[in-house]
Amino acid sequence: MSTALVIRICVITLVLLVIALIWSFVKDAGDGMKLVFAILLSLGGGLLAVKFFIPWLGDLMGEAVFSSGEKVEQDHMTKAAARIAQGDYPGAIEQYEKMLDEKPDDPFPVAEIAKIHAERLHDAQAALKVLEAHLQSKDWPVDDAAFIMFRIADVHLTHRHDFETARDMLEQVIGNFPNTRHSANAHHRMSELEQMQYKLLMDQRTKTGSSEAAQA
Repeated sequence: MSTALVIRICVITLVLLVIALIWSFVKDAGDGMKLVFAILLSLGGGLLAVKFFIPWLGDLMGEAVFSSGEKVEQDHMTKAAARIAQGDYPGAIEQYEKMLDEKPDDPFPVAEIAKIHAERLHDAQAALKVLEAHLQSKDWPVDDAAFIMFRIADVHLTHRHDFETARDMLEQVIGNFPNTRHSANAHHRMSELEQMQYKLLMDQRTKTGSSEAAQA
């Protein structure tokens, strides 16, 4: 039993005792006194309901509807984070796979599995395999499909430095989801990609020039 619930029960019990005590004094009083008592009781009961009963009822309903699934998801995420901290990357992937088994329509664990492959295991190809397999496994909602496609583009760009394939994936986002925020984000990402590609080209030319000058 939570501390908050214990406090609420104690407060409600105390208020009921006070009401009973006051009633013992006014039950034999005149109608005017009883009316005042009824008004005060109504006001006090209303305040009590707003302060304690309604929030308590809301907590119970929220726990009944949401807590079970969120607790399971949080449990897997916590265990995955612990595995990563320990350097147990296959163990972390296993936890995200369990989350995916319980919530197959959630792209988040898919992205996290791919992230571990790319960033921790330095296996960009495995990351792409995971992302592409899940992208093709079903008809994802627009937001989820775009989310996975952006992750694919990021892996090509960040871990493989494959500007052309990353650009192709962003163009697919634009073509598949025109006039959406995903299309706008893809256009913005393509602009960043072009800037990165230009900077890389300039760096390579600078290094080449420095090397030729040193040889001369």
